[in-house]
This record gives sequence, structure tokens and C-alpha cells, in this order.
Amino acid sequence: MLLLTAERLYAERGLDGVSLREIAREAEQKNNSALHYHFGSKEALLDAIVRLRMREVDTLRNDYLDECEAQGRTDLRAIVEALVRPLAHGLLSARPNHYNRFLAAAQIHPDIDLTAHASEGAQRGFRRVYAKLERALPQMPPAVLRQRYLTGIALITFSLADFERIKARKVRESRGFDMSRAIENLIDMIAGALAAPVSKQVRARLNAAGVASR
Repeated sequence: MLLLTAERLYAERGLDGVSLREIAREAEQKNNSALHYHFGSKEALLDAIVRLRMREVDTLRNDYLDECEAQGRTDLRAIVEALVRPLAHGLLSARPNHYNRFLAAAQIHPDIDLTAHASEGAQRGFRRVYAKLERALPQMPPAVLRQRYLTGIALITFSLADFERIKARKVRESRGFDMSRAIENLIDMIAGALAAPVSKQVRARLNAAGVASR
């Protein structure tokens, strides 16, 4: 209850917009000593949320990758789906979601390093995805692929956070927004960006830096 309440409030107000006392009150704790007892500090609370969700998402991602492998799907879109769908699946349910907004807030916070909060065991899905990208795009210069991958992760994070905000505001499909279509289009966009031809300008800069451009 404490973690879910904290995640929701951080998602709605930002990481610096809510106190431990407010979280305790919203979680119907008698006083905020419960938070200090369980987590010790705000930083430890944030760490607990990130670790919980990353484990959940990594499990979903690995399950999806296993399913794709069983179906013989090695195409680029399937790989991108494995990045997007584990984070997006809750957006298609009737239940409220907060993690994508929380994740976006954490990603831009100057004092938070998400990689420092991620356990090694919760990164297996990401490693599998990247290995598949390298095989799917063998002609892509490694430095370019790495940048496109990281930029794609950021685009996924902030796009899904925006979709989550739209869902929270209960914007109706009749106003032009369809969640399922938006998610599929996001997958198309990321796949297109990853596979886009490398321009001569980028290759020139790679060569100038002495980086292999294949």
C-alpha cells in the first residue's frame, strides 16, 4: 500500500512535490514513522519503487521475448514490441496506472540515476533486446545503434507517460485518441527510427572521430 501510494503521488505531483508525511497520510498510516521504519528515507522509498517495478517489467519482457522466439519472430518490430508492451500493457486495462509517469519523472530528475537503482537481475530483458537488435541491424555502426537505442528508450518512456496522463484525464476516443492505436504507432515509430539509414553526415563524424562506421 505504501509503495503504490508513493508511486501514485510521485507520478501526479513530481518527485519533489510530495512529502513523506503526505504519503503516509494518503496511505492511511497513523503517522509517517511507518515510512521511516520501512524505508529509512525518501531515497530508499524511491529505490524500492524502482526495484519493484523493474523486476515486474523485466519478467514481462523476458516472457514476451520467449514467446517471440517460440513463434520464430526475429523481425525488428517484434524486438521493439518487447521494449514497449511490458510497459504499455496496463494502459489497455480499466485500472489506473502511474508507473510510466513516475518513471518519466525519475528519468529527468537531476539527483536520480535509474541505473543505480536497477538490480543486475532486472536487466536481463534489456540485454536480450539489445543483442537481438545487433543481429537484426548488422550494418548499423555500433555507436549509432547505441545512441538510437537509448534515445528510443527515452521516447518510449515519455510517450507512455503522456498516454498515461491522457488515460488519467479520461480523454474519450471520440476526441481522436485511441490507446491501442497510439501504442502500435509508437512501436512503428521506434522501429523506423532504429532502422533509418545512417546519413553521410553521421558517417563523416564517425570517421572523423576514428569510430568504425561499417
